[in-house]
Amino acid sequence: MLTAMTISFDYQALDGGGHVVKGNVVAGSERHAFRAIEAQGLSPLSLLPSKAAGPSRVIFQRRPQTQEITLALKQLSLLLTSGVPMIRAVETLKQQNLHPEISKGFADLERRLRTGQAFTTSLPVSLPMLPPYVTQLAAAGEAIGRLGEALADAVTQMSYEHQIRQDIRNALTYPAVLITAGLTAVLFIFIVVVPRFQTMLTQAKAPLPWISALVLNTGIFLNAHRLLLFMSAVGLAFAAVSALRNKKFMAALRERAAKVPILGSWLMESDLARWAFMLGTMFANGVELTRSLDLARDSVSLASLRVRLDQVSKMVRAGKSLSAAMAEQRAFNDTAVSLVQVGEESGKLDEMLRSLAKLYDDSGRQRMKQFLILLEPAAILLIGVVVGGIVAAIMLAITSINQVAL
Repeated sequence: MLTAMTISFDYQALDGGGHVVKGNVVAGSERHAFRAIEAQGLSPLSLLPSKAAGPSRVIFQRRPQTQEITLALKQLSLLLTSGVPMIRAVETLKQQNLHPEISKGFADLERRLRTGQAFTTSLPVSLPMLPPYVTQLAAAGEAIGRLGEALADAVTQMSYEHQIRQDIRNALTYPAVLITAGLTAVLFIFIVVVPRFQTMLTQAKAPLPWISALVLNTGIFLNAHRLLLFMSAVGLAFAAVSALRNKKFMAALRERAAKVPILGSWLMESDLARWAFMLGTMFANGVELTRSLDLARDSVSLASLRVRLDQVSKMVRAGKSLSAAMAEQRAFNDTAVSLVQVGEESGKLDEMLRSLAKLYDDSGRQRMKQFLILLEPAAILLIGVVVGGIVAAIMLAITSINQVAL
């Protein structure tokens, strides 16, 4: 019998001969399970908690997450790098306990490969959730006999982009929660507290101060129309969700945000870091520079920055060096241009581009911290002013009715 501190895991791993083996291991955590598998001379491919057997029905199937996609792609890369034949590697992944949509994609990919279709043409059709640059990296890697390594670089790129999005989402979570809590508190005061002073309006012999009358009348109105308020809140929430899913709206919002001090620099540097990292990854895997520039440009979210990067691509096609083209665009600082120039002269452009991505990433994180340092106190101050204004309006009403001198 297992104790409360142990977990049963099902795993798939590669043995010394490159064969896929399946098994079960009991350990206190995933890390200990990985160590136990490696102690057997195996290279882990997948590790999942054991599930009780039995039929299950899926009512709603969520879309595969980035981590699940990168895990599957990483396993394919490991299998190919270990010398496992392509069809056998894809067949192995098809049989694993992956997300149903991913498993279905690998099954379709296997079928296409067995009919003689090329891997690079079948991959985007069978697994459409993969970013376009994965196919380009795969094609370049296959051409030079480094398909496994190219897919590993694609995983690195996908993980890097996911981390940037996750950092931005995490950075904005606390201010969003703070503002939501503040708005909820203000509505509670208006709906529950303020209407208790309704009799003041009817008993007052002298006119109340305008701010007191405004607060009291607002509270009475909201209390009398709770259903309308609830329906309006639901409608606003639905409109907000729809707007966040609208690509044109989000693009316009990002462009406006890019003009805000500090916030704009943060967004700009995050995009430049993503562009430089992808460009370095593509170039390191043998993708021609002009094609790499196009793919890297498409990964940028700011339309205004994409226009400048498009000009860089056109200048390179016209015969200019990458550093010279970047120097003519004000999106890049002198350090960025110098790094790229050194990379061109030394033949290590991919390394310099990744160094540039690290530089912009670090700078962007500093901008993010500066933005949050200003945003959080500003949100607290705004909520405090609103709540304090409501309390002051009520106190003014009380003192005015009772003719108490302030």
